[in-house]
Amino acid sequence: SRAADADASSDQAGCAAACSLDGRGGGTSALTPEQTKVAESKFSKVKTRLMFGTPMIFAFFLLVWLGHPYMVMLVCLLQVGLFRELVNVRYKPAKEREVPLFRTVQWAMFVVAMSHVYGRVFVKLGLAHSAVERLPGPMSSLVKETIKYHRLISFSAYVATFISFILSLRPGLYKYQIGSIVWTVGVLSLVVWQIKGTTELIFAGLVWFMLLVVANDCWAYFSGIGLGKRFIKAPFLALSPNKTWEGFIGGFFLTVLWGWWYAGVISESQWLVCPQRNVDPFASLSCEPGPLFERQAIPIPSKEFHVVTLTAKPFQVHAALLAVFASVVAPFGGFLASAIKRAYNIKDFDSLIPGHGGFMDRMDCQFLMLLCTNVWYRTFVRAYDDLSEEDLLRVIRLMVPSARATFLRQLLVEFNFQAFVPGDSANAVIKEPHRANAMISQRLPV
Repeated sequence: SRAADADASSDQAGCAAACSLDGRGGGTSALTPEQTKVAESKFSKVKTRLMFGTPMIFAFFLLVWLGHPYMVMLVCLLQVGLFRELVNVRYKPAKEREVPLFRTVQWAMFVVAMSHVYGRVFVKLGLAHSAVERLPGPMSSLVKETIKYHRLISFSAYVATFISFILSLRPGLYKYQIGSIVWTVGVLSLVVWQIKGTTELIFAGLVWFMLLVVANDCWAYFSGIGLGKRFIKAPFLALSPNKTWEGFIGGFFLTVLWGWWYAGVISESQWLVCPQRNVDPFASLSCEPGPLFERQAIPIPSKEFHVVTLTAKPFQVHAALLAVFASVVAPFGGFLASAIKRAYNIKDFDSLIPGHGGFMDRMDCQFLMLLCTNVWYRTFVRAYDDLSEEDLLRVIRLMVPSARATFLRQLLVEFNFQAFVPGDSANAVIKEPHRANAMISQRLPV
C-alpha cells in the first residue's frame, strides 16, 4: 500500500504535459522548465528508492539463506526500530527533561513485552527446550529455571515498571505523561502483539513469512507512479491524498498474480518449505513436502460444490487469497500511518533509509498482513488439533515428572492400553503414581 506513493499533483502535471498533443495533431508538446523539473524530480525519487531498496532486498535474501533463527533476529531488529520511531512521534525534549527516567520506563515496557511474548512463543514451539540442550551444564540449569518461572519473572518486571512510572509522575506534567504512556501501550500492541505469531510462521516454513511481505507495497507504488490520475481523477482517500485509484487497483491485480506465481516458485525449495524444530543456527533441513506443496486437481470453490477444477499447488491458492487481503485490507495500516504523520505534522517517521524514510514508513502495512497470515495458517493450514507425534513429544518433555505420570495413566485408561503393557507395569502406572514417576523418568528426559 504505497498505493500510489506518487505525488498526485506532480504526476498530473508531468503526465499531462508529456502526453498532450500539440497544435499540429502530430507529436507531443515540449515540456516547460517547471514540468521538466517535476519529471526529473519524480525520476530522481524512483532512482533513489531503487538504489537503496535493492541492497535491502539482497540483505533480506541473505538472511533467508542463513536460516530461520536469523529471520527471527531480523524481526526483532525491526520491532526495536518501529518502537523507537513511534514513541519518538510524541517526544517533547523540553518536557521530558523534567521527568526522571521517563524514556527508561518506556523502553522497560518494551523489553518486558518482548521478553514475555517471545518467551511464551519459544516455549510453545519447543524451541526453548532445544536451546537448553545446546547450552553447557550450569547455563542450561539457569535457563531451565528461567523457563520454569518465566511468568513470574515477566509479572515482576511489569510490576516494577508500573511502579516506576507512577513514582515518576510530576505535578504539571500529568496529562503529558499519562498521554505518552497510553501512546506507548498502543505502540506495543502494534509492534509486539500483532507480530507475535511471526516466529511461529518462520519456523513453520520460511515460505509463509516470505509470501507477501512487501509485494503489494511495490506493485501499488509502481502502478501509482506509472498510471496515477490518468484514468480516475477522483481522489482516492482524503486521509492520504498522494494515493490514487490506479495505484490501489493496479496493486490489487498485480499482487494477486504475483502471489500465485511467486508461491509456485518458492514452494519448490526444501529450505523454504521445511519447518525447523530447533534453534540450531546452522541447521540442515530435509523433509518430504506435504500435499500442500504438490500439484493436484483443486475443485473451486469446494469439493461438494465445484464450478471449476484447477491443477495447481494448494499453497498457490492460499497465496492468492492472502494477496487479496494484502491488497484490500492491509493498506489500511498505511492509512493509519498517514493519519499519524498528518496529526503530528511529519513527512517521514525517520530518515534512516534515503528515499524510503524509516522502518515504519516501510512496514506500516505489514502488521495486519503478518497477523492475517498467522491467523490463516492456524485456521486453514495447521489447526490446533493437527499435531504430529514430534509435537506431542515436545510438549511431554516440558512436563514435570508428576504431570507426565498423570498423563500416561490417563492415556492407558482412555485407550485401554493395559493389554499392551505387562500387568505389573500397567497397574503401577494406573494405581501407584510414585512408581509411575520412576518408570517414566527412565524413558523420558527430565
